[in-house]
Amino acid sequence: MDKMDKEYIRATIYTTTQGAEALSAVLPALGIDGFSIEDPADLDFIIASKDKLAWDFVGIEDARGAEGGGEARACFYLENTDGAEADVQEVRVALMKLKSDEQYGLYGEDADFGRLWLDTSVVRDDWKYKYKETFRTFSPCEGIVVTPPWETAAADETPSAGNDALRLIIDPGMAFGTGSHETTALCLSRLKGLLKPGYAVLDAGTGSGILAIAAALLGAARIDAVEIDEDAAASAAGNIAANNVSGRIDLLTCDITAPGTLPEGARYDLITANLSCGILKTLLPTFKTVLKEHGAMILSGLLDAQEEQTLEALENEGLRAADVVADGEWVMIEARK
Repeated sequence: MDKMDKEYIRATIYTTTQGAEALSAVLPALGIDGFSIEDPADLDFIIASKDKLAWDFVGIEDARGAEGGGEARACFYLENTDGAEADVQEVRVALMKLKSDEQYGLYGEDADFGRLWLDTSVVRDDWKYKYKETFRTFSPCEGIVVTPPWETAAADETPSAGNDALRLIIDPGMAFGTGSHETTALCLSRLKGLLKPGYAVLDAGTGSGILAIAAALLGAARIDAVEIDEDAAASAAGNIAANNVSGRIDLLTCDITAPGTLPEGARYDLITANLSCGILKTLLPTFKTVLKEHGAMILSGLLDAQEEQTLEALENEGLRAADVVADGEWVMIEARK
């Protein structure tokens, strides 16, 4: 049977922005790596930016009124096999535990994960490619334009952030990172300000490869892009090739904390990591070891409620925050030794 004719269980979890952040750690622990987050806060960011940034995101105003109202939604698909219902039940149990942990204050007194309600339906569709219907050329920050491969022919006719704007060809596929999310936009903006030609860069959790590709196009001499998820790494490989920067990016599909993952003796002028708070804190010792003495780290994927604990984790590793920038509920930290 062709994969387009297979039956899938579409699972949707209704939550909040904070809950979506927690689910980004819970779902992979259950073996669910391919999931999407639909958050009205992300749509608000693009809408609020339309007067100062170039964008063309079809149907975005209507999307805010879609099923689920103002709730954030985490969505994933499971092939509808004999064991699928057991997998769904395992997710339900995990959601009950997550809700209990929230109510007992394990995520902070102000944590609000919303309903954490799971809906399922059986679908027959080529769901992996639905995002192409709404993903269009836009500018995540001043001086950078993101274009999907299916729009490159018309990209020059799309309003940009300037005639000399850096253009990235990105097809996210099953990976995180189009530039529309606040954290990615914050990272791109700071990367553009910090990177100097000839830099060595480490991109931890590269996702779609967007930050590594931007670093290469900005003049970095060498980039090690590390991604543990095979589907995301496949997306990154395609994007790296599409931007003609394969010669400067080494894509490593592995756990960055595993011995021998990074080249022996590798040291970096700049480290980018757009990851969850828990993963970032785990990686800080590794980052400290491979960061050059006067190098910088661009850390994001952080909710504003997680800023204090992240700053504390940096201090515990002998690192310091050189700058903190917020966009809505999200923050980016520039850290140094």
